Amino acid sequence: MFLAYHHPLFGAKDQKMKPEELVAKHLDSIGTAEARAAVQNRVATGIGQVVFRLPTAGLKQGNADLTSEGKKLRISMIFNTNDYPMEQFFFDGNKVTVSQVQPGVRVYLASFVYQYDVLMKEGLLGGSMSTAWCLLDVAGRQPKLEYTGLKKVNGKQAHELRYRAKKGGGDLTISLHFDPETFRHVHSEYRLVQPANMANSPAASSGQSDTIFHIEETFTDFKTVDSLTLPHSWKLTFSREGMGSTILSEDDLGIAQILHNQTLDPKTFIVP
Repeated sequence: MFLAYHHPLFGAKDQKMKPEELVAKHLDSIGTAEARAAVQNRVATGIGQVVFRLPTAGLKQGNADLTSEGKKLRISMIFNTNDYPMEQFFFDGNKVTVSQVQPGVRVYLASFVYQYDVLMKEGLLGGSMSTAWCLLDVAGRQPKLEYTGLKKVNGKQAHELRYRAKKGGGDLTISLHFDPETFRHVHSEYRLVQPANMANSPAASSGQSDTIFHIEETFTDFKTVDSLTLPHSWKLTFSREGMGSTILSEDDLGIAQILHNQTLDPKTFIVP
């Protein structure tokens, strides 16, 4: 039922807004520099669920948290079921690890995050919910940023910022989207195209197709906590097309409480 898979530089295309201007406005939308600097760690807890839509349907619900300290990050949903006990991603500041359904077996999303660990290392997943959020330390991370204008996202206009990590991004295309009025980060999109393998004959090659991975994050329900305006609802949609059956799943995290500057166990960011 549940599928598993083995296995500096700013450049502005549109001079109407430079990337550094968009980033500055976005950071102001979170809170003042003083309020942001006062936070050493953040523990956001609530209810999470995973909905499997294709090729088979399924639903899992349980307790969830998004915990961060500096650039360290944990995204965790605990379901306590035998067939799908949990979905967890960890970055301890050095290495990315993810949960397994059983030894050596990961679900598709976890496998993708493990292989393309830039999503966790750069603090992309979870957006501004975490202290690891990539745009909180542009000077330190030194990504290449490109402003590409207003784009239609979920039926609404949004500023688009293309993000390329200094290293480790590979062929992954990363687009970040911001509300044009508030400059809050409301959406991220990740896209990867893996070319089809060459077959033994031209006839066989013609039947091959590229594999397309697509991830979208949507952030809503912004509330102010300790003088910081943060999203309290996060939805992640994962799809894979072109290699066998289509895979489609949705992760949802609804935040009930956010606490700052807690005493965290050093093992918080290491897979159990």
